[in-house]
Amino acid sequence: MTPHDTPGYSRTHPRSTRLICSTRLIRLVMSFLRVPARPLIAALALTTFAACEESAAPNADAAQLRVVHATSTLGALDVLVDGEVVLTGIAFGTAPDAQVPAGNRRLTFRVGSTVVGEIDVTLTTAHVNAVVVADSSPQMSTTVIPDTGVVATARANLRLVNVVGTNLSDPTQLQVLINFPGVSPDSAAALGMDSKIASYSSLLYFDPGQFRVRYVPQGSATVLAEAQFSIAQGEVKVAVLHRDSDGQYRVEIVVEDCPACGGS
Repeated sequence: MTPHDTPGYSRTHPRSTRLICSTRLIRLVMSFLRVPARPLIAALALTTFAACEESAAPNADAAQLRVVHATSTLGALDVLVDGEVVLTGIAFGTAPDAQVPAGNRRLTFRVGSTVVGEIDVTLTTAHVNAVVVADSSPQMSTTVIPDTGVVATARANLRLVNVVGTNLSDPTQLQVLINFPGVSPDSAAALGMDSKIASYSSLLYFDPGQFRVRYVPQGSATVLAEAQFSIAQGEVKVAVLHRDSDGQYRVEIVVEDCPACGGS
């Protein structure tokens, strides 16, 4: 078991509140993407990995945009691309996709009529363009790391995301300790994470069941943030680490749903 009439606009799923096409199988490695920080809420635009082969866009000029709502204090989000509404009513803890025109675009995030964040991005047709909406600063990655996996329908699928905030004081070199089904409660998989670097990991695969994720400073047993949750067979969940301005860490769990993406 391993810890492992505007051309181009369309939706990839009838439910705007939940959809995510996960990416192809990886070896146990995390992809950390360097980004600049800017003010307002976080829209961590991490251009991630190869899109599912089963869900290729019908328009060759369309890019796949994924929005992960990871801010529990925000209401339902609407997303606009260059002023055109492409997603509406995104609930906290969900992650819908939309097909949008590729190229240089401005993404606007609204709650009702209130704009809560904007970010200028370059959307590509080469891979999924993922935006994590959190309550730090808007961030855009310039590096794309190939992801060689898809959702494993017979396994539990876990992804780790880090959002860079304004507080970069120590501790920032962390270990992510994952307690997963099928092993002793005292056993945990350990992965490194630099909280100063925005990251969107590849999928990690486990047996279905109950999970516990803890974030500790490297070389210390002090728990900075933790979450306990279950992952069912074929389900995908994302642990999103935030850091508040006072330096406190916290983690939110987001559900990804990609019924069109298969794996083994």
